[in-house]
Amino acid sequence: MKDKKKILWFFILSTVPLLLLLLLSLSGITDRLENSLIDFRHQYFNPNHKFSDKIILIDFDEDTFKKLGNKREFGRWPWRRGAYKPILEFLSMGGPSMVLFDILFLERSEESQDRILGEVSGQLEKAGIPISHAVQFRYEEKENIKAEAIPTDTHAVLRNLSFHVANEDKLQLKKYNIFTYPTEEIMSRINHLHSVTYGSDLDGVSRRMALLFKYEDIYLPVLPLKGYDSIKPIESLDTDGNYLTIKSKEDTAKVPLESGRMRLHYYSPDEMNHITRLPVWAMIESYERVLNGETNLKSLDANPEDFQGRTIIVGTSAAATFDDKVTPYGKMPGFILHAVALSNLYEKHFLKLSPTWVNAILLLVTIPTCVFFSFFFQQMALRVLVPVAIFIGYSLLALFAFKLDIHLPLAGFWTAYPIAFLGSLGYLSFTEGAERRKYSKVLSNMVDPSIVSEALNDLEALKKGGERQITAFFSDVAGFSTISEQLSSADLAALLNEYLGAMTLILKKNHGTLDKYIGDAVVGIFGAPINSEEHFIESASASLEMIEKLKELRAYWTENKLYCKDAQEMDVRIGLNTGLAKVGFMGTDALASYTMMGDTVNLAARLEAAGKDYGVNILISEFTNEKIKEKFFTRKLDIVRVKGKNEPVQLFELIAVKGEESVKRRESAKIYEEAFSFYRAQQWDRAIELFKQSEETRGSKDKSAEMLIDRCEYYKSSPPGEGWDGVFTRKHK
Repeated sequence: MKDKKKILWFFILSTVPLLLLLLLSLSGITDRLENSLIDFRHQYFNPNHKFSDKIILIDFDEDTFKKLGNKREFGRWPWRRGAYKPILEFLSMGGPSMVLFDILFLERSEESQDRILGEVSGQLEKAGIPISHAVQFRYEEKENIKAEAIPTDTHAVLRNLSFHVANEDKLQLKKYNIFTYPTEEIMSRINHLHSVTYGSDLDGVSRRMALLFKYEDIYLPVLPLKGYDSIKPIESLDTDGNYLTIKSKEDTAKVPLESGRMRLHYYSPDEMNHITRLPVWAMIESYERVLNGETNLKSLDANPEDFQGRTIIVGTSAAATFDDKVTPYGKMPGFILHAVALSNLYEKHFLKLSPTWVNAILLLVTIPTCVFFSFFFQQMALRVLVPVAIFIGYSLLALFAFKLDIHLPLAGFWTAYPIAFLGSLGYLSFTEGAERRKYSKVLSNMVDPSIVSEALNDLEALKKGGERQITAFFSDVAGFSTISEQLSSADLAALLNEYLGAMTLILKKNHGTLDKYIGDAVVGIFGAPINSEEHFIESASASLEMIEKLKELRAYWTENKLYCKDAQEMDVRIGLNTGLAKVGFMGTDALASYTMMGDTVNLAARLEAAGKDYGVNILISEFTNEKIKEKFFTRKLDIVRVKGKNEPVQLFELIAVKGEESVKRRESAKIYEEAFSFYRAQQWDRAIELFKQSEETRGSKDKSAEMLIDRCEYYKSSPPGEGWDGVFTRKHK
């Protein structure tokens, strides 16, 4: 019965992820995720193809507008159309294969300006340098809007420039009801047109581009396809829906299509940054120098010889032209996208899509395999490592296939596979791990959650306990009895919960283990049961954070008039000591706690209590100080024998992380420690003088200095004798 149930769940957990993936695919979610993952691959696993050397960009950039924008012959953007004449004439000196505008000349301007642009375009056409102007297609969803009629003469020109596409219905071409093209003065003198209409994906990122646009019976190419035609004249276009086959006399290119569009196969960021872009100002200044007799063309900012046989795209990158597009690398000028697509066509840099049936087989194999290993193998290595290896292996395969221009989908796999894997582990945890979960629940109520996993791994070892290096932590609220007498039970509970909750979070964040609460006191262990090489550093960091957090709580309570005045001025004392201690999970199975015992622990408790006498927030032993002194600023306070111990202990105040202490505290500490040296040498007057000076330098009351001054006064009248070792014996805890 158990095996039948397991087999049933095997089929359920193998099928549900696939059904969920199908729903996500139908909703388009996986497509959007896949697009983002392709962006990621373009950025970090780019095939690193070289951008075509047949393309040069002419750029209306910011510097062009700064240098030429105030000249009358150019005017403000958009420039007067006659201003394009020197640009085109300079280009003609180099003999490019074609000049394509990514700038629209749709509205009528001064007739003479349109005529100038039309005439210079016609002159270049006659000289064998084709000029292709931009058109635009739009669709507006307005009631009763009808497609605009094209004048008969213009329609004839457009039909003559139209491309023929076999099986065009498989291209899924969009319908448009608005078609705009250059003015009559320009149209009457040109033989080439292209579309610069562009639509991004739903998330706003430019990834795909339609290669053809249709309006009534007219088919016009997008700018990159027109540019390709200039180098490799197109004889025929055909499509089966998956590819657009472009045939020319010398070559055939099969362009992969996605919903009738070509995916832009972006080049690496470094390659994109090195696309040849000539600013318009350099073109015009170079042209003027040639007209003025310059014969050394290589000395020009733009050398017309570089244009020979190349495709020229004229576009804009200046912010004022508002032609930015979002790409996987951030925003880029629109004509960069046309250049990328044109380079893809020239060099056949296409991202080849794996067939749908291949993707389906991969999922139908990997997902059941993952569930099978998780379900039917007892060894944890096989249950976890094999499914994880499959996940990593397929992911790496897809990433490196991208470097070979092959697109293996990741979104569906990354969605369905983790669901299958986690579902399998979830099922096992709810069946085979039932008894373990019950014990874990009980254990979590007895000890801090941070030790549950270790307790479950070797509970007996924790019960037996052991001796290890730890840092013991004790903290207590000063004058809490006075505070508790002024508050109701509800307010007292709220205050304790707020304070203890904040302190415990800091303790755990710094890898400390909560031992217990004793009223308002917190007892913690650093370095056990989870081993830590720097438990002393973590305990010091936690202590300083607690002091800062208490300041925030006091400010909040005061601002919101919570609790009572004494609570709003509440202070805390902390004691830290590092050394060997017995630690373990002590008690019975029904009632137990993880705790610590030994002299190290007792001394930490004594230090917390002694903090009251010295007026410090954090009192630490010499053993802790020795471990943390490189990273924290401390002050040596005293040498004492605590109650119940014969060996003297040096006491230190933990003040701050090194470099964060104030100048006054640093100077005061230095003077205090000098005073303490005179105190130990029984030079009472000099010691008193320096203790007072340290308090003045500090700029605030220093209970430690005042206590040592009183002690010096006492020893002046009752000297301790020549054999005195400088150790003060405390008579109370």
